[in-house]
Amino acid sequence: MQPGNPNTRSGFDYEDRTIPGDGMSGRAFGSLVGEFFDQGKRLIRAELALAKTELRQEVTKVKAGSVLVGAGGLLLFIGALAFAAFAIVLLDLVLPLWAAALIVTVLFLGIGAGIALAGIKSLKQVHAPNQTIQTLKEDSQWASRTFQSVKSQMHGHA
Repeated sequence: MQPGNPNTRSGFDYEDRTIPGDGMSGRAFGSLVGEFFDQGKRLIRAELALAKTELRQEVTKVKAGSVLVGAGGLLLFIGALAFAAFAIVLLDLVLPLWAAALIVTVLFLGIGAGIALAGIKSLKQVHAPNQTIQTLKEDSQWASRTFQSVKSQMHGHA
């Protein structure tokens, strides 16, 4: 693998994986196919490791956002029960009971919505494993080119 080579990624050198264009070069077809499948296995293992790493990072973000949403919801519920009773009783001294209850309800709905929106914003920062998706596309193209090359060599030597 050469540094700075655009054909290298994830420990694999795409140039090393191509089949020489001058025929089988003394290598048996079975050997080429075996090498193709061995490289494919290594590539799949590398892709799985990359996907696991990316997904772990995203799961951490989901956990953090979920904790915020849950904690915000729980605190809203407990605080709303205690403070709502206090606020309604206090406002009832200067307003009718129904008006006091309405004002306190609207206030708590606004605060609750703000906390929930903060949690939702945090959850929106979770992304798909884009790097894994891109490398899988590249690997699929490589496999297709390599298979076509082996197939054309096989027909040329049949």
